[in-house]
Amino acid sequence: MKKHRVLASLIAFMLLFSAFAVAGCAKTATESDVVAADTNVAENGATASAANEPDYDNMSMDELYELAKQETGTITIYATTSTAQVAVRKFVKSYPEFDGRIEYIESDTDTVADRIETEADTGNINADILQVKDCSGEIFYELVQYDYLDIYYPASVCSHVDSGLLTYGLPVYVTCCPWFYNTEVYADGCPLTSWWDIVQGYDTATHSYIDANGVDQQYWTIYTKDITSPDYAALWAQLIVDGDSIAAQYETQYGEPLEYTYMDALQNNSGIMEFPENNGGAELFWRFTQMEITELDDGDQVVSAVDKSLNGPTLGLCTGSKLVNIDNGLNIGWVTGLQPYTALKVCDYIYTVKNSDNPAGARLFILYMLGGEDGQSGCLYAFNQVGKWSVRDDYIYDKTPYSIEETNLKNPDFEEIYSFYPDVKAYWIYWRSLAPST
Repeated sequence: MKKHRVLASLIAFMLLFSAFAVAGCAKTATESDVVAADTNVAENGATASAANEPDYDNMSMDELYELAKQETGTITIYATTSTAQVAVRKFVKSYPEFDGRIEYIESDTDTVADRIETEADTGNINADILQVKDCSGEIFYELVQYDYLDIYYPASVCSHVDSGLLTYGLPVYVTCCPWFYNTEVYADGCPLTSWWDIVQGYDTATHSYIDANGVDQQYWTIYTKDITSPDYAALWAQLIVDGDSIAAQYETQYGEPLEYTYMDALQNNSGIMEFPENNGGAELFWRFTQMEITELDDGDQVVSAVDKSLNGPTLGLCTGSKLVNIDNGLNIGWVTGLQPYTALKVCDYIYTVKNSDNPAGARLFILYMLGGEDGQSGCLYAFNQVGKWSVRDDYIYDKTPYSIEETNLKNPDFEEIYSFYPDVKAYWIYWRSLAPST
């Protein structure tokens, strides 16, 4: 995706404010000012709110269907999940007149996001719908906030969805990226209670896992997917954002204040490698980066390594859907109930593309995908898979053996994560280079 543009907007606003301040202008905006501003926006190609646009959010499926039949274009779905293709097939069975008028194109997140931008910027809009997972807020802040995408909020669906999940888009389902453990080794359940249990063995005197006698005290053998990918960088970013809670959890668990050691090994260079000082999440991440860790390319490899546990107690961090490998005989389970939370609620969102040719057809498909007005009329069941939960309270997925409450998931704070998670990637690369075992 293109570089973050939020900072540029803030700078522009500050410069505009400064210009008024320097000129000594203290007037408030008049009606003519607002009209002039709206005219300027329109002249620069932005689309103002269309007063005559139908109230799509409150339309029934029948009403959307009647409008969609009047459209003549092909409803094109860009998606990062192959399950969307199943939804297309189900949709055509329910609405056979759309056979040949709806298509699905699969792509990875970065590629499809860039494509949405490029098509809009060149005036060659092809897609009507984007279905994509957003872990870090990039889709919301770079595509929604810049009017490449619209959020469709069908009232009949949203009345059954946790309002906390509707902030950044319309979610299709919820998943997460938890830790996995070996259920054969720990038949009574995983002994972890917090994130601090994962980094146990760190010696604050030697600032490593090797004590003064040269003994390696690292307890867990660790396997992970790429920590610099949005799924995992966003999770660590949230932990650092919640640094006070992470430090409080340490004190609750161990009965003494957390000792911050990362400041002794690092230099806080403003604008270069800047990080929060005396932050519980940063201390946790520092200790984690100093562990002996094996990064693997594929989540199946991660859970396979956990199943084998060749070097003693083993943990693996990857997407929750890899729990399906239980069906292949692997002795794996999710680590659940970590304090202050186990992982983030990661939503797969669905958006309509701004200024597409099939606004009613796109929304009809989305409403159908989300189960229709009653949760049963569409194809929400197509996403009932291991590692996923339904977003509707009137339709329950039963493939995942853990509930959201049992897993202890947190709603992501994209406002904080979006501006911070790129720093986590930089921390990981640099801090790992300082680890004794790397």
